[in-house]
Amino acid sequence: MTKVLVVCAHPDDESFGCGGALRLHALSGDHITALFLTSGESGGHGEADHASTREREARAAAAILGIDELEFWREPDGRLRAGGALGRRLTSLIDALAPSRLYAPHGRDSHPDHRAAARLVRGAVAASAARPAVRGYEIWSPLERIEEVWDISEVIDDKRRAIRAYRSQCAVMGLDHASVGLARYRGEMHSWPGGPHAEVFSRG
Repeated sequence: MTKVLVVCAHPDDESFGCGGALRLHALSGDHITALFLTSGESGGHGEADHASTREREARAAAAILGIDELEFWREPDGRLRAGGALGRRLTSLIDALAPSRLYAPHGRDSHPDHRAAARLVRGAVAASAARPAVRGYEIWSPLERIEEVWDISEVIDDKRRAIRAYRSQCAVMGLDHASVGLARYRGEMHSWPGGPHAEVFSRG
């Protein structure tokens, strides 16, 4: 059994960025922990307590993907900062879980919270006694340097359903269509001789 940790700046990052890979991990019997650094509360579009909505949606998506454990650290959405006490807390979590693989947003993403999460992971892994294989996933900005490709064709419907579990976000953005479209593009252009849908990752 492989232990997997996925670090997310916001709920829905995991489903959009690496939901297919996570589902394949789950089907292989791997143990998956998802860490949500913020609860995405700033994306509420007028809802008073949007954080609780996003956390509830994250639990629904996790049930679809087969994520075993969820942690919500409730850092401020839109103002995520790397280092300091938060970095030490993440190092402690990595030491405690000792994951073999760690997924996080890639470091050149255009969203500042995603970039902060990537910096946070780099610093925490460097300070950890564990040495997980770190893979960067794409969300707002497609990867320029692709170093790993996963054929997710057999679980694309699960990925779509997990994204649609984030109803509050899909109500204002076509996240499900965008994610599946990106996976289709990656499958066609980069997954040879794999199936029609793929997710791609950077290393380190």
